[in-house]
Amino acid sequence: MMRSVFRVSVVAGLIGILIGPSVSEAQLKPVIDPQIQSYAKAAGVSGGLTVAGSEMMKALSHRWESKLREFYPGLTIQIQGIGSETGPPALLEGKAQIAAMSRQLTKKEIEEFRQRYGYEPTEVPVAADALSVFVHRDNPISGMTLPELDAVFCKEHRRGLNEDRISWSQFGLSGEWSEASIALIGRNKVSGTATFFREQVCGNGDFKDTLKTEAGSASVVMGIKKDRYAVGFSGIGYRTSSVKPVPLAVAKDKPFIEPTFETVTDGTYPLRRHLFLYVNKSPKAAMPAAVTEFVKFAVSLEGQQAVIQEGFFPLPTAQLNSLFAAWSQPLQAATAPHAIPARD
Repeated sequence: MMRSVFRVSVVAGLIGILIGPSVSEAQLKPVIDPQIQSYAKAAGVSGGLTVAGSEMMKALSHRWESKLREFYPGLTIQIQGIGSETGPPALLEGKAQIAAMSRQLTKKEIEEFRQRYGYEPTEVPVAADALSVFVHRDNPISGMTLPELDAVFCKEHRRGLNEDRISWSQFGLSGEWSEASIALIGRNKVSGTATFFREQVCGNGDFKDTLKTEAGSASVVMGIKKDRYAVGFSGIGYRTSSVKPVPLAVAKDKPFIEPTFETVTDGTYPLRRHLFLYVNKSPKAAMPAAVTEFVKFAVSLEGQQAVIQEGFFPLPTAQLNSLFAAWSQPLQAATAPHAIPARD
């Protein structure tokens, strides 16, 4: 089940077209709220830290790292963005001070951490995202339900649709599409995006063996660009002009919802999620200044501007300012609630 339900207090509305520095093209961007706390340089910040985890958040982490080094030339930050599944063990073993995650830690991962350290890792939501289902821009499909997605991508069909969807004709497409088989593209097993998709769509079941897995989010989109009969999943920030996101509905006879800033923040888009940073914060020891400032910057006005530049969505202003205030003073380890159900 979905663990986070978004509540809106940010400036509503979408404006303009964002042409990202890499793969983000034709992406609508939200207005940044000027009431978000701005970052100010702290004293005595140097040394180094390592951020390990999400491949999808790698470019965003590099943006934060680049801006921080302008403030602190003596600061060294290593970004290891292989996949979210690599973040928890790196944090547990002390190989990274921050785990960047496109999903929440599991109960098992939290318990392993608690058993070793005697306290839980500190969870910090830093952005919102719409996990999107992409098809080629020429594909005429108008929408998919989650049970239909399950029948397309997953072996067990745990959402109850008995029919195995393998052809575009099964979605009522005509012409050249009526004869075309559906090609599946997704993320590999170290990806938090793949884990999230299996949880939310497959009911924790397995993907079909025909799924072609990619190591990067951009590679999924590139594969769909090259194969007009393909469908795949990736973060909305990786949308390009060659593909389009499919509106999703939680069930038959429910409305199809586009993945936008508004539908993510009001909670109506079915595959909405948060992006997180996890930190090993001992309640009995001072947090290294480099780690503190990295987290503070991520939830600041400047950090959220980077979030928008990478095609993701900012968090509500009140939530961001609360996080910024908490990281501006001694912080105790705490995790967000883990069992907020999704709307199914």
